[in-house]
Amino acid sequence: MKKTLIACSITLIAAAALSSYGFTKPSIAAQESITGDWTAKVKETTTRGTVLWLSLTSNSSDGKRNWQSSSDFPLADFSGLNPNAGANAQFSMQREAGTVVFTGLFSNGKGVGEFRFSPNGNFISTMRGLGYEELSTDKLFTMTIHDVGTRFISELKSLGYEKVPINKLIAMRIHRADGDFIREIESAGYKQVPVDKLIAMRIHGVDKEFIAKARTLGYGELPVDKLITMRIHGISEEYIKGVQALGYNNVPFDKLVAMRIHNVNGEYIREMESFGYSQISVDKLIAMRIHNISGQFIREMKESGFNNLSVDDLIKLRIHGVDSTYVRKMKGN
Repeated sequence: MKKTLIACSITLIAAAALSSYGFTKPSIAAQESITGDWTAKVKETTTRGTVLWLSLTSNSSDGKRNWQSSSDFPLADFSGLNPNAGANAQFSMQREAGTVVFTGLFSNGKGVGEFRFSPNGNFISTMRGLGYEELSTDKLFTMTIHDVGTRFISELKSLGYEKVPINKLIAMRIHRADGDFIREIESAGYKQVPVDKLIAMRIHGVDKEFIAKARTLGYGELPVDKLITMRIHGISEEYIKGVQALGYNNVPFDKLVAMRIHNVNGEYIREMESFGYSQISVDKLIAMRIHNISGQFIREMKESGFNNLSVDDLIKLRIHGVDSTYVRKMKGN
């Protein structure tokens, strides 16, 4: 019994000593790796030049990992890549979070093969020091693919974005809501935009150019949410100019959105004008669209003997289901 106690004491003392000198057991993530299959193709893009489209698939034997992803990457992200090797190829992606080694075949800009990801244990320790605990191997792999590292985190911190959650860091990288984008929208007057909204702005194409166009069209100093709403509903420069050319200037933002949602556009306004309905208020234009008052409906009602109907009359007819078919039925035709 005494020997057992002495042995346990020695073990505990040794472990404490190793810990005090910085010798700690590597995390589980640092010891694991991820393997899978890849396919790739070199392609030309209008905005990013020559890139490598890369698709990755990984399925673990225990069923816990089953995913597929694909993205475009600059060729400079890879070491040893020769897209025209015409034979066996090996190249790698080396990031702070880890390294992905690709093996297989590459010929005429197309490739296929297998990959292995190995996490960087030192990176895990560094991230722990920054307050990011328990990074799984899957998370480290995603961080490697999208280049989420201490440099990106430090850049965000310098711009006022401190301790951004890992999932949001990854989303920012995927959608390129990076330092350049943040500085760009800051120069347009939008400072300290929340991370979720930065990502949404990127997804929907709200950039410095779009903000400037909105201002020139009379929609300046809109909050971020409304700029995103404009993009979501396709309120473009062309659309705004189209309704302004027909006399609808300075339409309040919320009504402009409602017009776009219900497809009140220049074409519809001109159609109504051709039937003698000019300078209809925005609210009534929206109501007409909601109740499906079209040129065909107006024509059919005129042919049924209903001339000189006001906009309100047309709306009431639609609300109560009165159309040309109903009129013929009432007349016994």
